[in-house]
Amino acid sequence: MPDPVPASLHYPNVVIGLRIAQLLMIKPKKPMFRKKVLFAFLIIVMGISIGTEKSIAQSANSDSELAILTRADSTAYIMHNAVIPLSHGYNVYRQTETEDWELLTNSPIFPVQNGFELERNMGDQFEFISNELGMDDPQRIFLLLRSPTDQALVIQSAVPELAVQLGRAFIDVEVPAGSRVSYRLEIVDDLHEPTGAEITGSANLEPKSPMPPRLLQAENSNHTVTLEWSYPTREEMPETSEVIRFKTFYKDLQTGLVVDATNAVLVRTLGDSDFRKYIRVPELDREYEFWVEAIDYSGQSSDKSEILQLMIEDNVPPPIITNVEARANEDYQGEISWPVSTELDLAGYRIYVARGDEDEYSLLTDELLPPLQTFYLHEQAEPGTQYRYAVTAVDSNENEGPLSNPANVYIWDYRTPSPITGFEAGYDSALKAVELSWSPTEEQSSLRTYQILRRQTHPQAGDIYDQLNEAAHTDTLFVDMGYDEEGFQDGVFFEYGVVSVGKNGNRSDTVWTEIQIPDLNPPNVPSAIQTRMRSGERIQVSWNASGSGDVISYRLYRQDVNATDQSLLVEKARGDRFYRDESVELNIGYTYSVTAVDSVGNESVPVFSEVITAHKLHPPERTRNVQALQTEDGVILQWQVLDTSQVNGFRIYRSDIATGIFEPIGEAEADQLRFIHPESEAGQWFKVFPVDYSGREARTAVAVQAVSR
Repeated sequence: MPDPVPASLHYPNVVIGLRIAQLLMIKPKKPMFRKKVLFAFLIIVMGISIGTEKSIAQSANSDSELAILTRADSTAYIMHNAVIPLSHGYNVYRQTETEDWELLTNSPIFPVQNGFELERNMGDQFEFISNELGMDDPQRIFLLLRSPTDQALVIQSAVPELAVQLGRAFIDVEVPAGSRVSYRLEIVDDLHEPTGAEITGSANLEPKSPMPPRLLQAENSNHTVTLEWSYPTREEMPETSEVIRFKTFYKDLQTGLVVDATNAVLVRTLGDSDFRKYIRVPELDREYEFWVEAIDYSGQSSDKSEILQLMIEDNVPPPIITNVEARANEDYQGEISWPVSTELDLAGYRIYVARGDEDEYSLLTDELLPPLQTFYLHEQAEPGTQYRYAVTAVDSNENEGPLSNPANVYIWDYRTPSPITGFEAGYDSALKAVELSWSPTEEQSSLRTYQILRRQTHPQAGDIYDQLNEAAHTDTLFVDMGYDEEGFQDGVFFEYGVVSVGKNGNRSDTVWTEIQIPDLNPPNVPSAIQTRMRSGERIQVSWNASGSGDVISYRLYRQDVNATDQSLLVEKARGDRFYRDESVELNIGYTYSVTAVDSVGNESVPVFSEVITAHKLHPPERTRNVQALQTEDGVILQWQVLDTSQVNGFRIYRSDIATGIFEPIGEAEADQLRFIHPESEAGQWFKVFPVDYSGREARTAVAVQAVSR
């Protein structure tokens, strides 16, 4: 069987083609290739970035950095990201703590100069890279790998030998383990002369090897073995950041042969901790051992994961049987037929059956049918029943194939079921539910279902009946928990009906009964009440409807803020939620409340309005004959008003000029028409505004200048 592989691997701004995915043959258990490849650690963790083409001095001195990894064998793998011209190389220097710089290279390191040299030096690995990039021209491949792109950096990091050939990596084989070491790459030109550009980096040389994968699992489907394992994410264990890929191995326990089943770089992906790999082993009926190793970007391997031993045997079932057909004969029996299976080691067939309203099949035949028998008669089929048949093939190893296509047949039954009898409906106050019960019909055993219907008749909620049972219901007792199983409103009337439905779809007459839900609780309070003045003489009151369906009226109450009792103003029918109170007195505050009353006289709690003071709609008229005179005590103001019934006081304002901003300087009581302000003087301007009981001022006031005698 073909191995399942992803269509492509996606990197930051990079898509490596279909061939690498086919060679990798690795998936995480969850979707993996929507995420960044783990090599992004060179960018995220080490700070190495990939820029556009720059001058060598700018590239090496500004943005270029080193990634330094100390391996378990006390060698250091050093990788840089500088864009160095093809004709340039570098000398490598090392400095241990406070010692002087030591030259590690006898001569400068230069990258390979062309694709043909790279192809010769890389051998089989170059062929892998060629297939991965989908290119045949060595020079074109060489130029692409030297380009400052994410794709080139990913490939160089996944294949350390390539990074060395391209001058991107250097291996220090004699490192002072445990020391703080700095490295300097001195860029030289084609004459081995320093260009002045350098790349530097420091690290603590602590030898370490990658942590091995864990929680290895294996299972097979014929020759194909699925390996699954876990590896912590960088967020879970930052010390695993250097691991970029995995290798998979198996060992034939009969021959002792160990095989590296990787054949390519199994890329680790950021954010994933579960991985999967498909391996195809050559022989069946053999025991194999399987394990996985983690590889860091320097090519160093971890210890083996757990070693799993698995017997690889023929566990692939025969192919699915297709074109299975079924029909009903005149004797109410089901006839099933199918084509002969092409399985070479076929042992026989099994027949399965399910009724139309059942999800699961059950075995219809106790023994295997012979390989050449392709017909079966279901003699115990019941009239009026929908059947679904399926056939499977079984091989000599008892591997059973998948269920065939379903073959459906209906054994026709022309009988019409009888209506139910003894239909009753009762209300269970403890459950707050309606219990329906009836006597079974004579055809109870051959019924498909009872269909239970409900409609609210008062207050009427439409003419459509709700069907209460979505699935088949053959019991003669049904409990209705109400709309959305939240109970019923008090006092509401319902009509219930039950229809007997046969397996052939024929229906009986509907039997009906009615019930009223007991009205035990007061109705819901109206949600809000609104008040407003009208025409300056009356208060308009309106309110929202109660949410209870059995409300028949509303009672409106009024209370003077100075009184202790409220009085009933009016009782309005449920559809009339408006009242105009014309018996109010001006300048007195009132509070209104409304209650809902149901069909049996239950009254809800009230909803109260805000206090509203009866007042005229318009503010008071302005003052008349305002005079301002300066005296020894200050400026004395005097004025007149035409209508004192609306005035609750006066506010006095002052400004230095007639057209200026007037600011308040005092207030006077309603019965005071005179005001003295000691701090004012002649020449200043004054306005006097009457104020009513609701705090409204007159719209205008005449500005008067104070004079002296």
